[in-house]
Amino acid sequence: MTPMLRRLLFVVCALAALTTACRRPVGAPLPPRTRCSSTVIGLGPRDVITVTVFNETNLSGEYRVGEDGSITFPYLGRVRVTGMQAGALSDLFRSRLGERSPENPEGGNILRDPTVRVEVREINSRRISIFGQVQHPGVFPHQQCITLTQAIALAGGFTAIADKNTVRVTRIIHDTDGGPGERHTYVLRAEDIAEGRAPDFDLLPDDVIFVAESLT
Repeated sequence: MTPMLRRLLFVVCALAALTTACRRPVGAPLPPRTRCSSTVIGLGPRDVITVTVFNETNLSGEYRVGEDGSITFPYLGRVRVTGMQAGALSDLFRSRLGERSPENPEGGNILRDPTVRVEVREINSRRISIFGQVQHPGVFPHQQCITLTQAIALAGGFTAIADKNTVRVTRIIHDTDGGPGERHTYVLRAEDIAEGRAPDFDLLPDDVIFVAESLT
């Protein structure tokens, strides 16, 4: 190979590497994938539950969890339910309703051996938002173990002008001391993920996904 041909080949390779680098999205370093947990996550703010107390229609009904993680329940006042699952909450109401009334501590029980059933009607505390070049942008419930490609499918898939390899996921990393946390933006190549050239991305509650429009 002549020196001139060698230099020409070097220039071609350098240009190819530069083009590839320019195409590569820039963002925060991707977090490692976590093994999906089958643990059921408890209630949170804005979730809606149905409480059924047998033979007590005035106690039975729908209750929305407040931003403070509690509901107002007859006789019991504010009851903190955040983080609890339906079964544990049924036991809590059954126990609390069977206690003596705070207004009449010398009296009998509020209810005698109550039968209580709690069901989760709406999950609104864990959501993801998908905007930009997808068929049905909007806010969707965060399903356990949901990934980027599954979320895009929930939104009806990409539009014809979507830049599939520049998908931004914005996430708030909360401080352990309860502070506002730090905003991270990850830039993902969804087309490469779909074709098996890159691993999928695990979504967390409150992640915001934006699909840009292709410039070509």
